[in-house]
Amino acid sequence: MLVAEEIAAVLFSQRLPLTAYIATVTRDFHVSEDIFQEVCVKAVSRENDFETSEHLIHWARVVGKNRAIDVLRARHGHYSGLSDSLLATLADEWPRKAQADGLAEALSACLERLTANNRELLRLRYFERRSCPDVAALMGRKLETIYQALARVHKSLGDCMRARLQQEGS
Repeated sequence: MLVAEEIAAVLFSQRLPLTAYIATVTRDFHVSEDIFQEVCVKAVSRENDFETSEHLIHWARVVGKNRAIDVLRARHGHYSGLSDSLLATLADEWPRKAQADGLAEALSACLERLTANNRELLRLRYFERRSCPDVAALMGRKLETIYQALARVHKSLGDCMRARLQQEGS
């Protein structure tokens, strides 16, 4: 049986994969972070209910997914996201800790290589979920310029990630 300290350690070591999984449901990073925190509080209060860390992680995925759907239904009156079968497939195939940590480290390093302007572009577009026309207005640029910049950033990140992961594999 896992005690509160072990539960917290396991959940925080799996923060990125769990939050990313929840974000596949919410499509909102900030909401998924809030739900992750709720799941952590609930898990710690259930001390001694979890036999292994795998049991805890499975439980956290299910509870996080269900809470995310509840939040979306409360806000929008319905959930129109991924199907239950697709979410189940994602849960089964979700990367293990080592893979997720490697991807997170590679992405972090690749993001650091971007200019501050390109990081701001990504923040506005993906973390704040703004439309491209909104990003163009906020950054004082033409819409076509934003589309071209995003395409270049996507290509640059993709190339960087492939190179870093290939380097780690060899």
